[in-house]
Amino acid sequence: MVRTGSEREAARQRALLLAAELGLDPGAWYLRVLAESREAGEPADLGALVRAYWELQRVTGRTDLRDEWRRLADDFWDTDAAA
Repeated sequence: MVRTGSEREAARQRALLLAAELGLDPGAWYLRVLAESREAGEPADLGALVRAYWELQRVTGRTDLRDEWRRLADDFWDTDAAA
């Protein structure tokens, strides 16, 4: 199931907040892409979301974040296959 735009926006916002709380480098490409697209009012980039949640899961070990990046990756592949 592909997420709606508002679900992606919420995922982007959560990723950026968690990254800041954990002290991840805001200059990392995936965080830059998410922050710049938010500022420009553009949709969240699925590839950057997958990488952000993967990195957040790697740093914290939280299974909920692992589940999130896997769902996002499924959305990415579903969207890519439809193109």
